Amino acid sequence: MAWKRSRTPSPSPSQHSQAKRCRLPPTRFLIISDTHSKPLQSHPECDVVLHCGDLTEDGTPESISSAIKDLQAINAELKLAIAGNHEISLDKQYWLSEGGELSEHLKAVATVEKVSSVTFLKEGTHRFTLKSGASFSIHASPYTPKYGCSAFQYATDEDRYNPPERTPSWAKNVGTTTSIIPPNVDIVMTHGPPKYILDMARDGNSVGCDHLRRAIGNIRPKLHCFGHVHNGYGAQRVQYRSPVASRQEADFDPIEPLSKEWVGATQAKRKGYAALSPGSAEQFKEGGQTLFVNAAIMDDQNEPARMPWVVDLELSAGSKLEESLPSHEVH
Repeated sequence: MAWKRSRTPSPSPSQHSQAKRCRLPPTRFLIISDTHSKPLQSHPECDVVLHCGDLTEDGTPESISSAIKDLQAINAELKLAIAGNHEISLDKQYWLSEGGELSEHLKAVATVEKVSSVTFLKEGTHRFTLKSGASFSIHASPYTPKYGCSAFQYATDEDRYNPPERTPSWAKNVGTTTSIIPPNVDIVMTHGPPKYILDMARDGNSVGCDHLRRAIGNIRPKLHCFGHVHNGYGAQRVQYRSPVASRQEADFDPIEPLSKEWVGATQAKRKGYAALSPGSAEQFKEGGQTLFVNAAIMDDQNEPARMPWVVDLELSAGSKLEESLPSHEVH
């Protein structure tokens, strides 16, 4: 499920190069996260479903199987999901360290691999081509900065998303060919948020990942979706500043956040989903921005009261990534 791909050594912004490629109708994405074994309140039709992890509450193979059945009920051509820190039986090292049986881990892995209608993505970069001919690349990662004791975690001073030359001196680069986010990727789907973007916990602290923010600032995908921090639910667009010559590349932060998008809760519940306002959608369509979506549907009472997000992306026929990247065609 995780495809290895070659990387070019020097990333460059992706979405802003206007290559002349075939224009297709917008592709509709339904973005969900942190359902925690609760059934979805609505199943809006879409082309692609993105579930950003924490499908379950206890992470057992049985709970994972049940959550996948809920995803199967959504009317969509393609359904993609990643694990979150609650999918503990899928993280072999963590599961065994907590006394779990190897057979249960293998059962969980078999559960997500055998389902044809839902594609569970391991960490890495993938490309999909829809029946419409629209093609997109997506980098997926279930990992989040360490907090307490849970699955798929890394130390806060470990940078797994950037090449070594973009890691600051205070951090340790642990990136691999699958964990480093490549240039020119269309979508990034992680379980957790980047630093200072839709990542404020209930205690008011920003709990996102510095290294993920740095990677997004360099790659500049069309869309970055995640969950994990329930209190951070919502959407926010950012634009980008030009580099300052006197600043070191690893230290420069080009991200310039715009205001958080307003969400009318009553209207969203009536429609069954949240979406950008027409004005924001038009500005986003013009390009040069990344849309961040925290789609954690659990509210402060740990009830699935929030609506999933619907985002329309203009994709082209053909991938922006190098031709050597293995692809999936949806039939």
